[in-house]
Amino acid sequence: MLKRYLPMFLCLFAAHAIASDDRLASLKAGQRGDIKKLIDRLAGCTHWSSEEPYDAQRKVEISSAMKDLRCDRLEKDEAAAQKRYAKRPKVLKVLQRAKEQS
Repeated sequence: MLKRYLPMFLCLFAAHAIASDDRLASLKAGQRGDIKKLIDRLAGCTHWSSEEPYDAQRKVEISSAMKDLRCDRLEKDEAAAQKRYAKRPKVLKVLQRAKEQS
């Protein structure tokens, strides 16, 4: 039974991943480099923080990814970007949408 439905599940998973990438790409379109990087970090930190550390190796992988993304600084960096772009509501809206979609 699993063999019968596995291709369907894989297609659904792939479609979800592609749609997610498309949403991020549309949010990043036309944005400055620092905002693009922040959007990627928002998505990455959200992803890795929801992963299950089911064994020691996976725990190291998650920890390493979150360290590389500087997830511990994400709130400060987001606040700094909001302050920097306070007079650019379109940028603030993009950041908010990125946070909601992550």
